Amino acid sequence: MNKLLLIILNCCLGSLFMGFCLGQMNVISTEVYNVYKIDDTFTKGLMQSLLTIGGGVGSISASILMGLFSRRKCLQITDVFGMMAIMIAFMDESRYLLLASRFFVGLVLGLNGVLVPVYINEMSPKEKAGILGTMNQLFITLGILTTFLMSSFSDASLPIPFYKLMLYLPMIPCIIRASALSTVFKYETPVYCAKHHLNQQLHKVVEMIYEEKAEKMYEQFQQSQKSTERSMTINQLLSSKYRSRLIIGISLASLQQLGGINGIMFYSSSIFDQVTGQAAKKVFYLNLIVGFIGVFTALLATVIIEQFGRKPILKYGTLWCCVSLLMLTFVMSNSIGDTSYGSYLIVICIFSYLFGFGFSLGPLLFIYLTEILPDLGVSASSLMNWMSGGLVAQMFPIIASYDISYCFGIFSIFNFAAYLIIQQKVIETKGLDRESVDKYFENQKFDQMPYQEVYQEDRFR
Repeated sequence: MNKLLLIILNCCLGSLFMGFCLGQMNVISTEVYNVYKIDDTFTKGLMQSLLTIGGGVGSISASILMGLFSRRKCLQITDVFGMMAIMIAFMDESRYLLLASRFFVGLVLGLNGVLVPVYINEMSPKEKAGILGTMNQLFITLGILTTFLMSSFSDASLPIPFYKLMLYLPMIPCIIRASALSTVFKYETPVYCAKHHLNQQLHKVVEMIYEEKAEKMYEQFQQSQKSTERSMTINQLLSSKYRSRLIIGISLASLQQLGGINGIMFYSSSIFDQVTGQAAKKVFYLNLIVGFIGVFTALLATVIIEQFGRKPILKYGTLWCCVSLLMLTFVMSNSIGDTSYGSYLIVICIFSYLFGFGFSLGPLLFIYLTEILPDLGVSASSLMNWMSGGLVAQMFPIIASYDISYCFGIFSIFNFAAYLIIQQKVIETKGLDRESVDKYFENQKFDQMPYQEVYQEDRFR
């Protein structure tokens, strides 16, 4: 298990890459705009939207890549793309190359957004899938936190400009992960080995993961070869076998972003500027707290996910987000928000929302999607996730220019919609194998919960 944990942590370096790239522009945008002579709002908007467009392309490309290469090779190819995407920005100090770099970095983010959860899910024993799955979100939040911590060196004397350092740094996790996958962690996932009848490799990886239970698990994976499809077509994904859960996956993936997380993360500095009266030191510390909340809640999710299961945490966490945003809307829509007391309330509501998101929809969404959907379904859901994030990034400043409280009111509505879907359609997948999940969705018995879901609901209350 210790070696498995190291393999998972190495895989999650792709998530660290994601978090760092998502947060870096919050720190260096002013310097980048000056160096690359970007002074129009359209191009500034492209800096964020191209990242999300690239993410959407990358997420849907992940299923194609997984159809052509093994899981391990897909991760290695993604790391090579990551290094190349970063280098494009330094071929010349051209705004067009920088924008191209942002698109290709986004493509790598989209690939990692699908490949990392799939790899973790296929590598993990089902009793540990939840705990190990939360490592993905933990490393994303660590990447974001790192960008906030790095901002304290912006005025330090460095051998290269600070903005270049920040743009170069994401290459490090790419280099480390690709190297480790080529040398010490040369394992394919058991699911992949079973699909492609790689029995020798299957025996090796099962021994590493399950130790004394290896022979029993090896037989189970061999038996699964007969029922496992080599690839999934769009027609199969849209068939009655997968249609209902695909709708659930796409809906929750879209609502995760439409619920406001990127609206707050992309523009947290602007919001804190208004609240603090542009006090740079206070804004720095508030952003730092945002990063620490993300890390703390991701760690919290690793503790509670195996105690309470998926559905209760998703449901009550999303409701928490909804209530926090409603309170934020109320405070910002009247005169209370203009007082010093109101400023504290605004910050508390934002932190409360981030806390609720950080242990529910943040870490659990893609754990759940990999448990109910095939690779192509996860990619399709991820595509909608990125497109919804891009829509929020583009529309947030436009709506906020009229009244920023409208944004949070809309976000609360989307969170409530996610709560209703989770309440009515999401089943508890903790401890269930893929065959059990398939049978449950095929029977369409959404008025009856599996026995362990009833148990988990009672425990959560």
